[in-house]
Amino acid sequence: MCSEQDYMRTMNQTMRFSRVNAVGSVTTTPIWQKTISRSAFALALGCAAFAPLRCAAAKTNWVYKVDLAVKEAYDSNVYLQDTAPTNTAPGAFPAKKDSWITTLTPRLAVTYTVGDGFNAGMSYAPDLVFYHNAHTEDHFAHRFGLTFNGKAERILWEQANAFTYIDGDSLGPLFARPQDVPAVGGIPLRERRDALVYRGSLKVAYSVGKFFIRPVGSAYIHDFRTQQKLANEVPAPYIYVNFNDRQDVNGGLDFGYKLTDTTSVLVGYRYGRQDQFRGPSVFDPTRFADSPYDSEYHRILLGAEGTPVPWLRLAVLAGPDIRNWRNATPSGFNRDEVLYWIDATVTVLPTKADTIVLLNRRYEQPAFTSQSVYEDITYSVTWRHKFNDRLTGSAAFQLYIGDWQAPVQREDWIYTPSVSLTYVYDKHITAELSYSYDWVENKVPTSIAPYAEGREFTRHIVGLSLKYNF
Repeated sequence: MCSEQDYMRTMNQTMRFSRVNAVGSVTTTPIWQKTISRSAFALALGCAAFAPLRCAAAKTNWVYKVDLAVKEAYDSNVYLQDTAPTNTAPGAFPAKKDSWITTLTPRLAVTYTVGDGFNAGMSYAPDLVFYHNAHTEDHFAHRFGLTFNGKAERILWEQANAFTYIDGDSLGPLFARPQDVPAVGGIPLRERRDALVYRGSLKVAYSVGKFFIRPVGSAYIHDFRTQQKLANEVPAPYIYVNFNDRQDVNGGLDFGYKLTDTTSVLVGYRYGRQDQFRGPSVFDPTRFADSPYDSEYHRILLGAEGTPVPWLRLAVLAGPDIRNWRNATPSGFNRDEVLYWIDATVTVLPTKADTIVLLNRRYEQPAFTSQSVYEDITYSVTWRHKFNDRLTGSAAFQLYIGDWQAPVQREDWIYTPSVSLTYVYDKHITAELSYSYDWVENKVPTSIAPYAEGREFTRHIVGLSLKYNF
């Protein structure tokens, strides 16, 4: 809970950091220092905004929550590289660079409830991330959530929005031969750099007896704010990683039938469009151009959802993905290939204390480090066991695949086992200990892609987090 004293204390802290920043030069002020200053200011504003709700909570429909999480972690391979750069390339990211990482996450969440007809939820949870031995990766991720939902007789609707602004390094990663861009483009590196991301969805379900119709829509927009460089601006043997903006917007209908009160089957249709924007041209890397991989797609889907038996939960939707490519594509690209879209989660409850979750996702999307497209494929299994009311453990295994379409020669498999223990001390304090291990297999022979082995890496992450609910 943010009291007036908390607000003033945080503001005083903000002013102290502001004075420190004002004395030093812009080029020498550490990233962590500037980030703490911004975070303190943001938290102060949050406390100021939410403090009045304490008085109003008893008389209005507003409910709010405030919590703070602190995580200390060790990453054995920050830059996702097992291959060292050549000695003639100073400044390239080194292999097997390790670092301790501190993450602070204050969270403010507010819900407004009128009744069944309308509810709203708002949240703000910035991640303040400090890499103690790799300051290029320090970043401040602002995460905003905004949801609306309600129901009226036969209608049930929900509209959700997630906004993320990442205040990180404005330069892309820099490698050097025999290194290569890490597996699947190095997603952790991407998530630490300047970007704006929006994800939104809409569902409106209308029921008539055992039948229902459900208009749906979703949007994903990724605006990378890092600098782009042409091939002639980056001398050999360096490799500069460009990030290409992309988006995916779709809408459609689901027609469903309730087999029982708790289980439905459905058929659906989606029409959508994916765009990949400006970057070094796939036809001529010495100039910038719009991507040739913009496409429109049609999906015909079959699915099942609900709880057919008490120990089984289903959320399965899958079908073919038929593409229409809007522009001329490079030689060797198969414009007529029919792909598959899958979003399936099966939850098994063998005992009251155990939960097993099986997941498979598969979809086509534009790449983010080159003008190309790939299938994004995930298989995972997670087992959670509740030892008692305070202690819960989990173990998981995930296979994540990035399978590029020709003429690009890239297929990366990332294997990730992980375990965690969560301890609830009381209603205020929760602690979690976690461990994960990544190892990568490149599936493309070096006879076709000479530096493909530079995509492989191994990585250990150990973390301990504490969360306090006010």
